[in-house]
Order: sequence, then C-alpha cells, then structure tokens
Amino acid sequence: MQFIERLSRWVMSGPRAWLSIIFVVFFIFLFVYQSTVSPKKGPKDFVLPSLDAHENHPSSNVTSPLEALYPNLNADEDNNYDSLITTDPLQNVDKVVAPLPPIEYVIKPGDTLARIFARLGLSRGALYAVLEADQEYLILEPLIPNDKFTFKLDENGDLVELTRVIDISKSVSYVRHDSGAYTYQEHIKPITYTEKAVHSKIVGNFYLSAKKAGLSDTNILIIHDVLKGRVNFRKDLRANDAFDFVIKSGSIDGVKVGEDQLEALEITVKGQVYRAFLHSDGRFYDIDGNSLTPALLRWPTRKHYRISSPFNANRLHPITGHPAPHNGVDLATPTGTEVLATGDGVVTRVATHKYAGKYIVVDYTGPYGSRFLHLSKILVKKGQKVKRGQVIALSGNTGRTTGAHLHYELHIRGRPVNPMTAEIPTTQSIPKKEREEFDNNVKQWIVMMLLKQVENTSPSDIQTEAVSTQQPE
Repeated sequence: MQFIERLSRWVMSGPRAWLSIIFVVFFIFLFVYQSTVSPKKGPKDFVLPSLDAHENHPSSNVTSPLEALYPNLNADEDNNYDSLITTDPLQNVDKVVAPLPPIEYVIKPGDTLARIFARLGLSRGALYAVLEADQEYLILEPLIPNDKFTFKLDENGDLVELTRVIDISKSVSYVRHDSGAYTYQEHIKPITYTEKAVHSKIVGNFYLSAKKAGLSDTNILIIHDVLKGRVNFRKDLRANDAFDFVIKSGSIDGVKVGEDQLEALEITVKGQVYRAFLHSDGRFYDIDGNSLTPALLRWPTRKHYRISSPFNANRLHPITGHPAPHNGVDLATPTGTEVLATGDGVVTRVATHKYAGKYIVVDYTGPYGSRFLHLSKILVKKGQKVKRGQVIALSGNTGRTTGAHLHYELHIRGRPVNPMTAEIPTTQSIPKKEREEFDNNVKQWIVMMLLKQVENTSPSDIQTEAVSTQQPE
C-alpha cells in the first residue's frame, strides 16, 4: 500500500502528471495504428512462381495470380515473366529512321561547287572525294546557270549521291561507298532519231542561206572543212545555186535532244555537183568512198615520250577496290613540252580543276575529241579553231600529280578510248569490209534528197522523213 501511495503521489503531481499522460496516449495510438494498418512488404517479400511449377506438378490444379490475369502465359515456351515487368512500353519496338528527301538545286550565276556544298552544310571532305572521282570525267564543272543538281543525304546529313542532269537523255551520278569514295554512274534514256532532207538555194551568202535552211553553226563549219579544198565559199557560189543536205535529229517524248548531225551534203557550184557522206567512223567521204576529212595524229607531241601510266577502263581503286578508270594515257613529258592538237577542230573548254589542273578540251570534225590535262600554260581560247599539229599548250605539273607529265585522252562519240590503239582515221578510203554499209546509206540519202528536190516548191517546204528508234550513240 505504501508503494501505491508513493507512485500515485509521483505520477499525479506536477510535471510528472503531464509526462505520464503523454506517454500513455502515445502507446494507445501506436496500438490502434498497428491493429488497423497492414505493414508494407519490400521487394524481397514478393516471390514469383516458377514457370516450371506445372511441369513439376502436373496434377496440381493451383492457378497462380499471374496465370489468372494472363491465361496464355505458358502458351509459348519463350515467354517469361521479365517481359511483363518493364518501365518502357516501346523498348521492344524497332526504330525506323526516315531518309531525308533529295535536295534539288538549280545552278545560279556565280555558283561554285565549294559554295554549294557549304550552303547545304556538306563537308569539304565529301567535296574533295567527289572531285577526285570526277577527275577522269570532268562532268561536274563548269557550272552552267539553270542546270539541275540533285543531292541525296543520309540520316546524318552526309552526302550519299550527287546527280547532274546533262540533258533530257542523260544524267550522271557520283555514288558513295562504305569506304567514303564515290563512283561514277551514267543514266541513259533511249532516243528516237529522225532523218530529214532539206533543199534550198543560195540567197546572199552561203552562211546566211544555210542558217535559214536550218543548219547549225557547227554543221556549217563541217561543210566548210569538208569542201574547202574544192569550193571557195566566198568567190565561187552564186545566187540560186542549189544545195541539199540530210540531217539526223534526236528526241525523247517529242523533246529535242542534242544537236542535229549532218549526214549527207550535195551542193552545185558553177554547174558542178559536189557531194559528201558521213560514215560510221565519223569521217566524210565522196560517193566513191574517198576520204574528205583530214586524218588524226596518233601522238599529241612531236616526240614519242614514255607512257608512264597506260589507258585502263577497268582499273580499280587500290584502296577502295571500286571502279576508278584511267581514261587516258600519261606521257612522261618534261614541264614546258609543246602539246599538239591531234586534229582539226574547235576548243570547247579551257578550265582549271582541283585534281586535273589546267586543261583543254578540243572537239574535232566528226565524233572525235581530245582532252589535255595538267598543263603549265594554255595557248588557245574557248571557241578558237585549231588545226592538226598546231601547238595549243605546254605540258606541266598542275593539279594533283606525282610528277610532271601530260595526261592525254581521245574520245569517240563521247566515250574515252585508248588513243594508242584505237581505230582512228589514218586511211584515205573506206575499208572493203565496210563498203557495203556505206553504199547502202549513200543510196538512201541520195533518194531522200532527190525526192525533196522533186517535191520542193519553196526553199523551206516539204520535208522527207525516215524515223527509227535506237539507243543513243
């Protein structure tokens, strides 16, 4: 009894009474909380049933909670519970990268390839790689206003393919490979060719009369070159002298392609009839098959220099293994060696290229043309007429080279050939094996011109046509 009295005096008096009350209330709330709220379990408290449970106990009828929610869970042995526990619902969805649309670029005055690449955010390395691939073709430059370029980029914005439209029938592309190098590709559409005979007469002078009849400046120049040894076009021709010709034109879907090709010519001068006919070798012959076109030189130099690198249309790049043809021959000429035009023709391009250096392009009479690269000095201008054997430049070491040399190319109908072995016009008459083809063409052209003369009622009336469809030459 004394203990109870003492405890009661200690608990119920002063601050001790408040502490006792607080202590009792705390334990009451703690008891109520534990009895009404379930304790949370940690991750270790959750145990997923084994997928093999039913295999180990085939007679068991127990259905797990997961099986109740997903009745097909065990239909596929590759399923597992991990596939049900995820924080990213798209983690198993394949990601598709959409390619960037091609960029169509129209050349503007003052444009350069370097400026275009910079404007499109393309790397300088890609520019140099494309120019390196273009060295053997020289297609990308010079840039002509209104020409169209197409740039295809990958998802990173890097250049995959560069295409230039040459005309409606032809476009060229440089396509990137895994190595980062680019390879030349050509895209050609079939052309429909039409042959047309025209009859006219001299009014004023020959040049104006020929232009009025529809001949181009190039074809008028060809006529001068073919007949210059026989006809003096300034002194011999008289008013009303007749002339006839056959030209071949190309078109795609009704749209003209390229320049007309002169195939046959007949002109009357002081009562004398002169004729010229084009053969498949690109040269003009008279009706008896005798050549009217000067022959070409085999070498572009007075001396036959050592060939340091031969023509090789099938050469592969030593590093990438992709096609990297050598479209000409390299002659080991010292800097300053005189370079000769190998035929009569017109200079069509004088330019400088990062890799080809200073270079000249000359088109000869017929389907022939030449390129001269890595020059130290150019002695002609664009549009200038040149003669076979004329000095047109000095060899050098410009562009990307391993030493002084002359890179010389010969093209036939726009295709590079080996200038040291190609069949070039060196004979004075048509070979016997080709005479039948020539004679058949001559007969057809003469008939066309005769019919035109008979039907003619005015210098530009009725046209006799023969149409054929074939692949472009």
